[in-house]
Amino acid sequence: MVDLLSSDVLERQFGPTELEVLHQDSGTRITRTLAADSRQNLELSRVVFTQAGVEQFPGTHRAVIGGMSMGKAFRADSIEFSRREQAAYSYELPASFERFFGRREPATVVSVSILAGPGKTPYAEILEIYGPEVRWPYQAGEPTNEQLAGIRLLDEFLASQTMA
Repeated sequence: MVDLLSSDVLERQFGPTELEVLHQDSGTRITRTLAADSRQNLELSRVVFTQAGVEQFPGTHRAVIGGMSMGKAFRADSIEFSRREQAAYSYELPASFERFFGRREPATVVSVSILAGPGKTPYAEILEIYGPEVRWPYQAGEPTNEQLAGIRLLDEFLASQTMA
């Protein structure tokens, strides 16, 4: 599938965006992307970092875990990277996502692998969930059991949070 930064897609539709880290530990992080002006939640993502990528790109990884979006961090360090989408599909989400996005309609779920450097080292696996108002440029694929498990983990996370 096409290499495309999620921030590029969102900023074309909603103007400047901000990334907020909601949870982070040594191997995973959960972020949300907001429209800078309206503070509307546009995306919720669960990132699982790969050890090989973290070790090969320590400076970029420090920027990422410091709160910068991956795409912008790799671009800033002039490191070649690709965003390989395994699937992008419409999906009816659990009720906790309605509270998060403010609407109860199918959302777009995108499964992505981030590969970096000339050797295409795996850096991260990401499950991105976009609010119903986001228009993703294309859709292809079906949810896998692994992706459904990721949606359930994000559902549990949202159910345990109180967010503005």
